[in-house]
Amino acid sequence: MKLIKLFIVFIALSFGAAQAVLEVTVVKKDENAFPIIVSHFELTGKGAQDKDISKIIQANLERSGRFNVVIPDIIISQNVDAQHWKHQNIEAVVTGNIDQQSEKIYKLSVSLFDVYSNKQLFTKTTRVHVSGFRKVAHQLSDHIYEALLGESGSFNTLLTYVTVTTDAKGNKEYRLNISDSDAMNVKSRIKLKTPILSPVWSPDRSYEHKKIAYVSFENGRSEVFVWHPYTRRKIEKLPRFDGIASAPSWHPDGKSLVLTLSKDGNKDIYSYTLADKKLTQLTHNPSIDTEASYSPDGTQLAFTSNRSGQVQIYIKNLSTGKINRATFEGRYNAKAVFSPDGKSLAMVHRVDNDYRIAMLDIKTKDLSMMTNNELDESPYFSPNGDMIIFATNRNNKNLLSVVSVEGNRSYELSSQTGEVREPNWSTYLEK
Repeated sequence: MKLIKLFIVFIALSFGAAQAVLEVTVVKKDENAFPIIVSHFELTGKGAQDKDISKIIQANLERSGRFNVVIPDIIISQNVDAQHWKHQNIEAVVTGNIDQQSEKIYKLSVSLFDVYSNKQLFTKTTRVHVSGFRKVAHQLSDHIYEALLGESGSFNTLLTYVTVTTDAKGNKEYRLNISDSDAMNVKSRIKLKTPILSPVWSPDRSYEHKKIAYVSFENGRSEVFVWHPYTRRKIEKLPRFDGIASAPSWHPDGKSLVLTLSKDGNKDIYSYTLADKKLTQLTHNPSIDTEASYSPDGTQLAFTSNRSGQVQIYIKNLSTGKINRATFEGRYNAKAVFSPDGKSLAMVHRVDNDYRIAMLDIKTKDLSMMTNNELDESPYFSPNGDMIIFATNRNNKNLLSVVSVEGNRSYELSSQTGEVREPNWSTYLEK
């Protein structure tokens, strides 16, 4: 991928404690994406002058790879001139206004106009607390995405990832972070001197029930923990199994986890139910089985195994118990995750000495290269399936990157203060 001169840097805006830890760099852009205008918002009241959310909406839509978004220098009224924008090859126009109602409450109104049908697709009016503008901007971005494409957007969602910093004495600090989908509102509540690995969001939609399972070495060995970031519940540690515990992944119902255990001296995959602490062995093979991931309906399990003499992906039907090999191209395929529609797998695929992100059509076995990097790892789909986030290494620097499934656009999220690894994308949040 050729780096083009288009950079979007998410800086801290005047929205409470929102701070950017990650820098977004667009790597590839498709000029054939949906052309849309997002107007600057009309602002009324002294406190509204720094609340224009047009740039947040623009950045969201641009990152999806499905839109080319322009913000004109002038404010466009809600009486959109359809003929004018049609001549400019613009297909939709977003307008809005923000009116300060009191010291901390604002009235927000946003309209979406379809140029070619000459119709207003929606007008949404709501009251917003001064601290809620970013969340509302993400929600509006989802509404625009769905109205124009007929699919759910992935902007009102969350990321988790690990950052690693090294001080002057060579001591490392590992942080487990959560953020909005645009890498803002970063929170790093878990900070350790020992490695943190494999964080993964539970499928719960409400903040109250949302959890993150992760691996930590804080007790001198590899163990799995469950963190409740939005409640005051203590971090739960799974029982101390014999051997190592690694690679947790949630069942779609959020009630159990699959993980890799070496409790009997060999790495196999187990299911662990949180409520009754029941442990069930799911694979029985003298080879190494690891990195398991459920299908969206919970009926299948994809995992990595070297049982063929190579590192390949296998899929187990949990009803019949039958296991079939899924990958045949190349000698190394690992870390597979299902797409939200259950039809594809994203994985790490080795090409010569390079490790790249690939996507497998499960039915046809067609394998598509999604990246052209040297050292990619840990792919994960956005909840609507149109993007894949992954970790990579560029110029000896670990960073995050996102690629559009349709190949329209990719962008990098590079840590400004160290390395960033192990990304995971949440499911949709409660509306």
